[in-house]
Amino acid sequence: MKVGVFMVSKFSSGAIVLLISGIICKLLGAFFRLPLTNMIGIEGIGIFQLVMSLYSFALVLTSGGVANSLSKLISSARANGRVEKISLYLKQALLISVGIGLGIGLIFLVFGRYIALFQQISSSLSYSLFILLLPLGALLATLRGFFQGYENMLPTAISQVIEQVFKFAFGLLFAYYFSKIGLAQGVFGAFLGVTISEVVSVLYLLIYYVAKNKDRKKEIYSKDFKRLVRKEFNHANFPLLLSASILPLVNAFEGLIIVPRLISAGFTSSVATELYGLQAGVVGAILHFPLIISFAVTTSLLPNLSYNISKGNGGKLMIEKGLKILLYFLLPTTFGIVAIIKPILTVFYVNMTEALIGIAFNLMFYGAFSTIFTALMQYIIMLLQANGQFNYILVITVIGGAVKAVLSFTLSALSSINIYAVLIGNIAMSTIVCLLGLIKLKNLAQFSLNLGEVCLLLFGTLLMYLGVYTFVESSYYSPLVNVTIAVFLGMLIYFVITISFFLKLFYKKKVKKRV
Repeated sequence: MKVGVFMVSKFSSGAIVLLISGIICKLLGAFFRLPLTNMIGIEGIGIFQLVMSLYSFALVLTSGGVANSLSKLISSARANGRVEKISLYLKQALLISVGIGLGIGLIFLVFGRYIALFQQISSSLSYSLFILLLPLGALLATLRGFFQGYENMLPTAISQVIEQVFKFAFGLLFAYYFSKIGLAQGVFGAFLGVTISEVVSVLYLLIYYVAKNKDRKKEIYSKDFKRLVRKEFNHANFPLLLSASILPLVNAFEGLIIVPRLISAGFTSSVATELYGLQAGVVGAILHFPLIISFAVTTSLLPNLSYNISKGNGGKLMIEKGLKILLYFLLPTTFGIVAIIKPILTVFYVNMTEALIGIAFNLMFYGAFSTIFTALMQYIIMLLQANGQFNYILVITVIGGAVKAVLSFTLSALSSINIYAVLIGNIAMSTIVCLLGLIKLKNLAQFSLNLGEVCLLLFGTLLMYLGVYTFVESSYYSPLVNVTIAVFLGMLIYFVITISFFLKLFYKKKVKKRV
């Protein structure tokens, strides 16, 4: 019982660190896209997101599964007294991820212009930077996975903030300078800023690692031991790598086909790119803010839960508390943003027309459900991962990803649905993965959530949304004043209604140990 309480406490502190850094990073990310959109326009941000979708997929191929596996393996090695393996795990991870990053970056360097031609965009220049971005991204992800395996979230948090700060500064600077030449050049400038930000973030993590490990003796190991490490690492990594690649793969597929499919629905190339930019670069960026809650919960819980399971403890308490924290903050944050989106767009996106604002609101409303289901999907996948169900994760993500890809491809060509096909695909995929995941978890991890508590959260969210939306729509104040008042009004309504849940969640008395 003491171990469980201790681990929950460590989980909570780690979640708080990541939550704070996540809020800072998401704010900086939103503020980055805000002036960037005003600099290069909705079409420009659409091109930026189309290129970014392929970068995200390539980055997962280079390091996504590697970093997650490294975190889990380090946590397991610590729990079982095999700390001599940790340095070897790190070296193996770096070799794999950076090597793959260089190889994939070279492919984009050679074939980038043909990819851009297929996408019907004019920004092949940005793909040339992948030869630098992917190895740097691999280094970042692997080093962060190393520190997370030690349940040390501070270097990850600081490196993320550093990355966002430098991206904000240099991305906007170069985008502004190069946008004077042309639209494609402006997008290239933004990616050049991203490259510089990753260089600085990598340097910070390397300095931190060297400072913390300068007195550690180098391991002497045989070829047999090396082979054993490689076998164990690859066994844990391969299914995770494939499953972690599914969603970025589908998003990359959407990035390749969405503009041509919207053109077939009757839109021009420019309008089609604008629609995608509105959905992914404006609405998507804002709605990703609530996902920092899911990120903080899942990233912090994984090492702790893996530790408990390796010790024969299912971690039921941590699972239930993590899910409650997720729902308590996720629901009101998501729909609260939807309620105030119109004045937000009016204030910050100065060049956006009334017609685009109307489309953005509709995208936000349906996108909110996509955000909720995506967060739950991430949480369930994390639980399966902690229980070692790597192959099952691969199966359900392939099924969900296939459904999403089919829906996005077929529905986006219908003029009545068009860009909404992306959201429909997201909801379908996350729902399928959640249902199939819960079926598996029923026997693996016995956890529950009080139905009455869920209804209370939903009721509080509904009243909060109606109150805030009514105020915003009927207020005669300026948009900025409306947003400020609405935020505090929404927080007050939600907290008053859910105060009993809040007190039980964070101030619950310790249960005496049963004999």
